Amino acid sequence: MFKRIRSLPRFFAMAGLLVTLGGLQGCVGVDPGLVQGGIKAHFMKTPEERKASLADFATANNWATTAFWNTAMGEAMFYLPDDFRTTFTRDEDTFINYAFGAYLAQYPDVSYDSLNSWLGEIGILEIAGISRERLEYARGFGRVWLKNLEEDPKNLAMKERLALFKQRFGGGSDSYKRIFPPHRMRALLRDDAALKAFLTDDAYAEDWVDKNRDINTTTRDKTFQYKSIQEFLSPVTIGILPGLAS
Repeated sequence: MFKRIRSLPRFFAMAGLLVTLGGLQGCVGVDPGLVQGGIKAHFMKTPEERKASLADFATANNWATTAFWNTAMGEAMFYLPDDFRTTFTRDEDTFINYAFGAYLAQYPDVSYDSLNSWLGEIGILEIAGISRERLEYARGFGRVWLKNLEEDPKNLAMKERLALFKQRFGGGSDSYKRIFPPHRMRALLRDDAALKAFLTDDAYAEDWVDKNRDINTTTRDKTFQYKSIQEFLSPVTIGILPGLAS
């Protein structure tokens, strides 16, 4: 029988993945620590509560759930259909393999022991019925899935669009990864008109960068203090944008 962990702080013991994430303040970028805390809180709930939490989490639209998907999926979300949140939360096994697995694959330092404890207490995953072997299976599943997704020929056009973006911003570098949250990149790359404007219109590109940058990160790193947005932009010659599969 499932046994609730009662000795943990009341806030975390009562919170689910959605509530825990939604109750905090922060940006909508990438935050591995936030996700780890949310996962702990999720598995501290009963199976029935976890099921309800996933159902709510699939459709919630707030900064915290966005940060979760940005962190768990990363650039994989560029290739995913619009309903990926619903797909990956249809049941807990799917959630563990895809969302949790992708997160674990990208953050190998997150271990069973670190997830299984909270403030000196142990057994969060054990009580939820998640074994060490199950977690490592999810990590391996996520690693293979992410690799296959990126190498899928159907996603070549998206990779070409991303290459155009990199050529336009940052001179082909990966500097964009710390500046733009993945969900905002995804929206631009999948919008033909917006992407074409970004690639060809300096005023549009500057405005897009200013509105879609991770303000917390760029302010902390002083990204645009000594180099203007315009200096990050390079001219790109394009014809017809690579067409995305429908």
